[in-house]
Amino acid sequence: MKKKFFFPDSYESGIRQIMRIMKLTTLCLLLTVLSLSAANSYSQQLKLNLNLRDASIIEVFNEIEEQSELGFLFNNDQLDLKQKHTIKVSNASISEVMGMLLGGSPLSYKMIERNIIITQDNGVLNQQEGRNVTGVVTDEEGFPLPGVSIIVKGTTTGTISDVNGKFSLDVPANSKALVFSFIGMETQEVKWDGRGVMNIELRTSTIGLDEVVAIGYGVKKKVNLTGSVATVDTKIIEDRPTENLLKSLQGTIPGVTIISRPGSTSINIRGRGNLKASEPLYIVDGIEVSSDFFQNIEPGAIKDISFLKDASSAAIYGSKAAYGVVLVTTKEGEKGQLKIDYNGTFGFQKPTYIPDVLNSWEYAEMYRTSELNSGSTEDGLRFSADDVEQYRLGSNPDLYPNTNWFDEVLDEQAAFTKHSLYLSGGGEKVNYIFGLGYMNDESLTPGENNERFNFSSKTKADLKDWLEVTSNINFIYKKYKREQGAAALTEFLRVPPTQVARHTNGEWGSVRNARKATAAEINANPLRTLEEDGRANTDTKHFLGTMNAVIKPFKNVRINNQVGYRYWDYRHFSFKSKKDGVPNHLNPSDGIISGTASEVNQMNMDWRYSEKLIYDGWINYDNTFEGVHGVGLMAGMHADTYTSKRLKVGRKNFGSNDMNAISGGSTDPDDQITTNKVDGNFALGDDFLEESTLSYFGRATYDYKQRYLFEVNFRADASSRFAKEGRWGFFPSSSVGWRVNEEQFLSHVNWIDNLKLRASWGQNGNINNIGLYDTYSTFASGGTGYIGGGVVPVLVEDRIANENLTWETTSTTDIGVDFMVLNGMFSVTADYYNRLTEDILIRANDIAVETGIGKESIPARNVGEVRNRGFEFAVNHNNQVGEVSYSVGFNASKNKNEIVNLGDNVNQLPPDGYFVLRKGESIGSFFMYEADGLYSTDDVANGNVVPYGKQVPEAGMVKFVDQLTEDTDGDGVPDAADGVINEKDRTIVANDVPDFTYGVNLDVSYKNFTLSAIGQGITGVKVYMDNEASQAFFNSSVPREWQLNNWTEENQGAHYPKLFKETDDRYKYNSIASSYWLFNASYFRVKNITLSYKIPQQLVTRAGLQKAKVYISGDNLFTIRGDQRMKDFDPERSSGRGAQIGMKTFTAGVSITF
Repeated sequence: MKKKFFFPDSYESGIRQIMRIMKLTTLCLLLTVLSLSAANSYSQQLKLNLNLRDASIIEVFNEIEEQSELGFLFNNDQLDLKQKHTIKVSNASISEVMGMLLGGSPLSYKMIERNIIITQDNGVLNQQEGRNVTGVVTDEEGFPLPGVSIIVKGTTTGTISDVNGKFSLDVPANSKALVFSFIGMETQEVKWDGRGVMNIELRTSTIGLDEVVAIGYGVKKKVNLTGSVATVDTKIIEDRPTENLLKSLQGTIPGVTIISRPGSTSINIRGRGNLKASEPLYIVDGIEVSSDFFQNIEPGAIKDISFLKDASSAAIYGSKAAYGVVLVTTKEGEKGQLKIDYNGTFGFQKPTYIPDVLNSWEYAEMYRTSELNSGSTEDGLRFSADDVEQYRLGSNPDLYPNTNWFDEVLDEQAAFTKHSLYLSGGGEKVNYIFGLGYMNDESLTPGENNERFNFSSKTKADLKDWLEVTSNINFIYKKYKREQGAAALTEFLRVPPTQVARHTNGEWGSVRNARKATAAEINANPLRTLEEDGRANTDTKHFLGTMNAVIKPFKNVRINNQVGYRYWDYRHFSFKSKKDGVPNHLNPSDGIISGTASEVNQMNMDWRYSEKLIYDGWINYDNTFEGVHGVGLMAGMHADTYTSKRLKVGRKNFGSNDMNAISGGSTDPDDQITTNKVDGNFALGDDFLEESTLSYFGRATYDYKQRYLFEVNFRADASSRFAKEGRWGFFPSSSVGWRVNEEQFLSHVNWIDNLKLRASWGQNGNINNIGLYDTYSTFASGGTGYIGGGVVPVLVEDRIANENLTWETTSTTDIGVDFMVLNGMFSVTADYYNRLTEDILIRANDIAVETGIGKESIPARNVGEVRNRGFEFAVNHNNQVGEVSYSVGFNASKNKNEIVNLGDNVNQLPPDGYFVLRKGESIGSFFMYEADGLYSTDDVANGNVVPYGKQVPEAGMVKFVDQLTEDTDGDGVPDAADGVINEKDRTIVANDVPDFTYGVNLDVSYKNFTLSAIGQGITGVKVYMDNEASQAFFNSSVPREWQLNNWTEENQGAHYPKLFKETDDRYKYNSIASSYWLFNASYFRVKNITLSYKIPQQLVTRAGLQKAKVYISGDNLFTIRGDQRMKDFDPERSSGRGAQIGMKTFTAGVSITF
């Protein structure tokens, strides 16, 4: 069937009608084009000036209509009438304004004549097609932002906005969102639905202003703090290859000095405030923990760390916070499905330094020189010239060895491994996080290593709208294992390179200095000690469990009840093995050399245990009235009870060196090693200690418009350490702050983010130096008495009680300023502090001899005073240049320490070795003879020599300074020297505590790469290298290479005195403790450099992961030393002779989130 066409009326009339329609259509099109042309001409000529803030879209339309002849046609259902717009333009076209107004929405507009019609954007494409996206990025004021990073989420595809804030980006198919980021602005993730225009407004970031900081029993916005509180970005510690949390914090906090010495790490906040211990208080999730617990927390478990440095911020902890508080808050789970985070580090460690010791022929030649200088003749020398040559040739190592004991005993490098695994997640009511950690820190000594296992869990449940319960568990298990004997640095230095370690036939060395070695010399062989001396291990367990219930009975009220249990278990085992004797290599027929065998083995065990039960309850009320008056109130109580036990036992004569049970030893009473009292490190026995504390505390805060800030704190503590009458200590504090930038006269200065002035005063206490039972007398058996005509033993009072003992009290005044500008681009924090510690416990020697009280029985009294004054500051800068973002920071602190009082009429306490405590001087003062270089031949020729007692020094010997000790004019001030070096000439010459510390940090990111670095340094500090560490031949020690530059008549500018043999009085004279043997321990050390790379998101997604990062890192990479003499010691080492070797660490790692 054919299709028919229908025309009305007739065929002809239909044609005519079509023609009329075409004519009318043509006319309409022509009129429309003319109209559009006129409209376009008008729109192109129209220029708008708009300055609107937080205006609705209707208000913007009205303003445009007011300035033009334009009208708007729209459907209300199409518009978001609640959205606010900020537009600030001058001489802008209507297309620019409409682009800013509708950008980022599915709306578009059409202009017909002088009407603007708002329509749905028909230009939105299917996401799978991909397209070019353009737009403008502005700030809240409507100004364009250049340098904004625009990245397609999950890819490396991106671009940067130009100087006008404009950008153009080809967005791949299936892209979900674009990410806009800029330093100082909040990063925005904008969903992409295929549209081609996206105009974005970025808002100023509040980071650094709204950042919440942990304080005692609560949190507070950092911007509202009135005390001196420093926080640490936990990113700094996450990837660092350290076995110790404190080491990871070096150089990051102003006013906090952390010295990472081999085997130990020390910390002081604002100087040493006490004659003894002055360590801060450590708080983890509201519970006090030990320094060892804190240092071994797995870094991945930490949410934030705060350092409370002044008395105002720390006073809420009262008696235990005199030297600052370190607050740690651990992470919580987040709402969402299960997330798994893994971080693994693998690497190795090498020594930061190894002493540069002499080889055997250098040693022999130097020893010859010392003997010749001491008057020996050639035939009486220990080493002949031929011996020196034989050592140099090395053809007979059984007689002429060249033993480097560091090479013989130590490995070149040691492995370091660290892993952590965290599982977290949660729902509407419950969130959780579980963590596991493992670290294996090998030693350079074979068979020696440290392992650590960490477990943590935190579960938080909203059981009711008014009840929130959190349970928290932390468990740390450390294992130190030494499968062989100990190898100490001192032992390496005491054995010369001319002693055989092991003969070529495998026997232990029995030759030293080309002769038969003595039994003592053979037994000092470090390699034999390592392999045969025995073994040891130490297990340490820390457990911390808390349960916290938060009740919210009313709006703005929170009642906290927290119960904590802390447990510590320490078990040390050591076994001294039997050893076979060493044969006489030079004369095998003599058999075993007498005294080289050990026929008795011995086992010692030391078990220590402590537990602490803690309760904290407090109520918080926070509210703001009329939008301007901020009020906060907090009151609470604390109670704890502490128990400690210790048991030490030992036995001899075990059937085998492989036995591990104490019961396997001899039951003979003579082989039982035990006493009835634990005393020091060696005596055996048992101890039991108990202590309890009760506290009440409170805080009140007020702010007016967050402009004027006020805070007061109070704490009252009672301790069982004191007698009943002096048991309570009271510790108040107050602080004020003024946010100057909130004042009306600075309201127009938009580039200042924060300018806050603050001041505080407060008091804290300290009981760490007071024994648990110092208020009680102790008795011991001793002496005799006569009863009934017979002599009987009696008890005597060996320690006199002091019932007047009370708290050591620290008062601190702090004045500070916080300054931040340009959206956080630059920030400065500075503080001045003055801290006085009073009533320090001292056994002062100001009791008259006539009382009959001996030094050991003098009761400790609260008579000491120490002052610390100083300043500290930190400067930080953040910026983004193109695709590079960076941050750089510098912090520094200078501290002056002074002993103010040591008791009535006491100017100085008896010296403790080469240290002394003297009124007006610093703690850690070296008390020794002052040296002025070495005597020259001219000094001797001119009679410019001061005798040491009856000994007259020679050229090349240390030149002691004859101090002004004589008062010739009777004014009480010494004005003349007495012409002889004696005890009166000992003086304070230097200090072993740095007076200036500083740190620098740098973080640079480019695309997926991030480079971070931390440096740390100290100045104004000396270290004393005692005996073997600095003096040739002391205890047969091995000279160091720097001592080759010793004094001769041709080399009078040498670093080392004239050589003498160790039995010579002139050698002993040179070895006297003096400033000559002090070395400059100032340094700057690159503590860490880490380079990381984030795996591209598309690769990560394909692998089924959320994110992944790989990194390489190094710790203690290089050091700039202040010392220019020895040069082969670690400047972070302590004074003394036996410091261990420091380590530098190189690692590679991966961080993955599933």
